[in-house]
Amino acid sequence: MILYRYIIKEHILPFLYSLGIIIFIFTMTTAVQLLDKIISKGLSPGVVLEIFAIQLGWIVALAIPMSILTSTLMTFGAMSANNEIMAVKSTGKSILYLITPVFSAACLLAACNVFFNDLILPNANHRAASLLSDISRKRPALFIEPGVLVREFPNYALWVKKVDQKTGLMQTVRIYSDVPGEDPQTIIAESGELKLTGDGKNLEITLFNGETHRINSKNKKEYFLCRFKKQVFFLQNPDTELRRTTRDYRSDREMSSKMMIDQVNGYKKTRNDYFKEHSNQLAAEVSRIKSIDSLIVKYPSSKTVSDSTGAFSAWAAGFKSTRSFAFDNLNNKKSATERLLSKINFQNRQICQYMVEVHKKFSMPVACIVFVLIGAPLGIMAKRGGVTVGASYSLFFFITYWAMLIWGESLADKGIIPAWLSMWGGNIIIGICGLFLLLRVRRESTLFSFAPVVKFWFFMRQKTSRAVPSAQSRISVILLAITDAPYFFVRKIAGTLPTYLIKKFVGSLIGIFISIIMVFVVVDYISNLPRFEGATIFETALFYWYYLPWLVQIVSPIVILLASMSAIGSMAKWNELTAMKAAGINVRQLAGPLLFIGLCLVGLGFYLEEQILPKANILRRELTENIGRHRDMVKKKTVESNQNLRRDFYYFGDERNIYFFKEFRVSPPKAENVWKETYKGSSLVNKVSAEKAVFKDNSWFFTNGTLRSFNGNTETMTAFDTLKDTLLKVKPIDMAAQIRSPEEMGYGELRSFVDKTRRRGEDVSKYTAQLYSKLALPMMNFIVILLGISISARAGRKGGAVLFGIGLLLTFAYWIISQFGLAFAQNGQIPPLVGAWFGNSLFLSIALLLYAKASK
Repeated sequence: MILYRYIIKEHILPFLYSLGIIIFIFTMTTAVQLLDKIISKGLSPGVVLEIFAIQLGWIVALAIPMSILTSTLMTFGAMSANNEIMAVKSTGKSILYLITPVFSAACLLAACNVFFNDLILPNANHRAASLLSDISRKRPALFIEPGVLVREFPNYALWVKKVDQKTGLMQTVRIYSDVPGEDPQTIIAESGELKLTGDGKNLEITLFNGETHRINSKNKKEYFLCRFKKQVFFLQNPDTELRRTTRDYRSDREMSSKMMIDQVNGYKKTRNDYFKEHSNQLAAEVSRIKSIDSLIVKYPSSKTVSDSTGAFSAWAAGFKSTRSFAFDNLNNKKSATERLLSKINFQNRQICQYMVEVHKKFSMPVACIVFVLIGAPLGIMAKRGGVTVGASYSLFFFITYWAMLIWGESLADKGIIPAWLSMWGGNIIIGICGLFLLLRVRRESTLFSFAPVVKFWFFMRQKTSRAVPSAQSRISVILLAITDAPYFFVRKIAGTLPTYLIKKFVGSLIGIFISIIMVFVVVDYISNLPRFEGATIFETALFYWYYLPWLVQIVSPIVILLASMSAIGSMAKWNELTAMKAAGINVRQLAGPLLFIGLCLVGLGFYLEEQILPKANILRRELTENIGRHRDMVKKKTVESNQNLRRDFYYFGDERNIYFFKEFRVSPPKAENVWKETYKGSSLVNKVSAEKAVFKDNSWFFTNGTLRSFNGNTETMTAFDTLKDTLLKVKPIDMAAQIRSPEEMGYGELRSFVDKTRRRGEDVSKYTAQLYSKLALPMMNFIVILLGISISARAGRKGGAVLFGIGLLLTFAYWIISQFGLAFAQNGQIPPLVGAWFGNSLFLSIALLLYAKASK
């Protein structure tokens, strides 16, 4: 029992580490997919956290089998490397005895996972689907922000200069109305008060000391101006509350196995009814054919057809109506049969889809047991228990298992293979491989013997070494010299010890980067196979080449943390840190080179964000649009048309001037039903109304309109054929087009875009937060290095395993908090600068505190 407890204990930490990393990876991909859909909805932090907490259900269900595989490989690999396996065997215990506790634990986890997948996960998926459905119906949050044109009210737009969010008091209020069937009007007031009506359905706006301007749509010369001391105005309140609904419909992934089997029984009953109907149709047709045959026998034809063409035509004409009726009857029966067969095929597809999900609820938990069977012998045969070996084997087998699962599900849904085979095929294949390896390990025989290959290789090397060195040898020497050249210069500048540490860090950095990026690519490809339908291998490879900069940016913090901890932690493991401290070298001196690399990575991250990532995102988007171009041509044309035409378009020339274009076209640059208003304080002093406007020679020209000036109680009107606007010099494409998404712009371009968006009177919280994040995100690279050094330097006192777990947990929390801070800043719930830098500020403080303690 002591040995069993020891084996289980050795599995716990690798299992938790693996579980944490896998959950982190899937949570990142989920956050990237969901945050863009919910940031504009004005959700409370509690609702956002609820969304991600519910999503953890399927992530945990998928992560547990892979974590078992990784921990089994690492634990048995370490035991084999430390000769513990040999020591146990010397006592007469077999390999089956060693894996018994792990196998039992895997069976227990599998049973718990079956219960979780069948009873808990469906309800979690149902709740997640209902919540996301409710969120999709929710209107974006309404914030009355100063200087922002709020257009959430149907047919109305509201602008205020200052507003008190607590009391609802406003200063310099402007309301623009464009109600269909009514004349457009502008209401300006010195101040106002905003509050909700009792039922919450409307906003009651009380305006003080203002004026109303309205122009007759049919007769431009008629103008209405009314001044008031107080006016009450009601606007319909947009649906800004998240209304939770009860959703009765459940998809297959929202049902328990009992629910799905009931559905399958219902589909089978309906299918049997269709089979009976089809059989009855066939029986009726057979009976009809038999009756016709009997009539032919009973009443044989007594007429002889003449050989002349005229006589034949006269004879055939008598059958014309009968033939037409027969063809119509045949087509109707054919259509009825095809419809019936289509219904039967639909029932078959539904049965297959539900049965696939039923088998999946049991096959994935059983994978916990199968991965123990494959992981234990592989770990023993590898005789290494490092993260690299565990991650490599785990990645290969889990990707293989998942690919068979996805591929089998696709085939089963089409009815090509049975549902049970699609879900259990991976378990069967990997289980057979595991049993085979267990048998080989039990007999202490190798899986494959490479001795003849190695012997032949050395023979050829010795034979060629007597002659002139081969080109391959020279290339190897050149490549080795190239890779060692940077370290040579670093050694000359910084010394041997910093170079040694940097070499460890860079090696770990590259290895972990490659591993995590491979996981991302494979997971993304398998999960989004429909996206690549019709794509060539070259297009798929090119897509992920353009995808690479974004992946590097996202995973850099976790990779840099693990690399720094691996470099410092390995030195602590082999007592190199103790020896250095004994020689008078403290942690600060040792950390100097890595901190310098951290600053270099900050600069590299900013360069990636500014120069490479925007271009790669543009190319990836264009490539995605061109994949299956024949399917998306109509959609693409629609998008281009929407970018060229804007309706009811407002644009601020400056704070005193606002333009309105009923129809605004980028190409050709023109507009219809245009007006421009100029304000002085809370009064309108000039208004230009025109039928059309044209942009040429870097200026706007109004045509067929009127110019009105207001000075107290005096109004003057001037009609014009053409009037040049001297204020607005911005090109139409810059005014209207949201040229690219923020992810496709560098810092300078995004800052310019924020200014243009603000001039259109739109909310810029989202873009401002992303602007600040372009500086905050690269800074994470330095902070995680500092965090990794601080944690790993204390490994000698607390143990590397515990500290590694703490570091992983901190990085996971770091990334999540940073993403949520950015999301809330984009919502406008917190200031953009605070949201973008909150995660950095918090964890920089933690890193500095830990670093100070580690330096003592």
